Amino acid sequence: MVKSYINSLIKSLDFVLVFSLFFISCIGLLGVYSATYSEGVSPLFFKQALYLLFGWLLIFSLSMLKFRVLLEYAPIFYGINLLLLVLVPFAGKTVYGAKRWIDLGPINIQPSELMKFSLLLLSVYILPRIEKLRSKEFITFSLAFAVPSVLVLKQPDLGTATTYFVIYASALFFLGLKLRYFIIAFVVLVISSPLLWSLLKDYQKSRILAVLDPYQDYAGSGYQLIQSVIAVGSGGLWGKGFMQGTQAHLLFLPEKHTDFIFSVIAEEMGFWLSFLFISAFFFIIWRLFSYTQKADIKEEVLFLGTFCSLLTFQVFVNFGMAMGLVPVVGMPLPFVSYGGSAILTFSLLFGVGLSIVREIKSKPINFSHG
Repeated sequence: MVKSYINSLIKSLDFVLVFSLFFISCIGLLGVYSATYSEGVSPLFFKQALYLLFGWLLIFSLSMLKFRVLLEYAPIFYGINLLLLVLVPFAGKTVYGAKRWIDLGPINIQPSELMKFSLLLLSVYILPRIEKLRSKEFITFSLAFAVPSVLVLKQPDLGTATTYFVIYASALFFLGLKLRYFIIAFVVLVISSPLLWSLLKDYQKSRILAVLDPYQDYAGSGYQLIQSVIAVGSGGLWGKGFMQGTQAHLLFLPEKHTDFIFSVIAEEMGFWLSFLFISAFFFIIWRLFSYTQKADIKEEVLFLGTFCSLLTFQVFVNFGMAMGLVPVVGMPLPFVSYGGSAILTFSLLFGVGLSIVREIKSKPINFSHG
């Protein structure tokens, strides 16, 4: 009986989604291997392989659980994550002038990255219980986003704080908030843009301006963008070959194993494989989003829709950075960039997403509307 139950669970998984993500993970692992190789295999590669292995175990474990059971733990996840975020200024580890990580010996965790999962799950838990916007419940919900956003901006990490806003806005959109509220918010954002610009740090302003003219500060804010564009463009149709990328291996390209891992992949593997790689991401997003049309529970639609929005935003920004189209904001490519916290975060999100997909697929088909 147990065996038949496990078989039914496995059959209800979407293996097209699983295979697409596996393809992305393998290409990413090859990219990290090449980007970190220096007179031998780097320990970072072995760490990344372990992160991915743990991530996949987490994905399959969560996919077998009921979504409703997972959702009930949303306040607990958020509370623990917020506590870790509060501890960062006191017990955090500083890297390149930013204090974002808590050192746990062999690994570092980044609470701000894990907060993406906590906030998304909390949104799905709280929003369906809110009857109107002008209520204490909605103010509490907004504060649940505002507090970690302020803490993350202090680290400083503008890129991650921006993803919190994407989760917040997307959750309200899939809840069914009227379009006029988003238009009003956009107008307010445009009007207040001079004030927001004045609040940015000098290096953040330089990164934004570097997108318009990277050669104005070739050796400074524009250097990373220029080297990345050279790497992507020099790969040609078929690439220079695995481990043959000059931008990465001659140390022209900074952060090549983290935020700019796609530049290494594009240079060494070429346009066609890069196109397939990018397509795999957007295929996953499209396929996950297609399940929102089949879901009949509001929480399921909220989670899948908001997750797809977050994934789209993060993938678009990362690819945009590599191609010199958006400012450098420190946005890892899910399941590809080196880093345990990012892999853990998106493994949690993807595992819960697969749990919802499995439950939707296992529901009996209703022919009463036909």
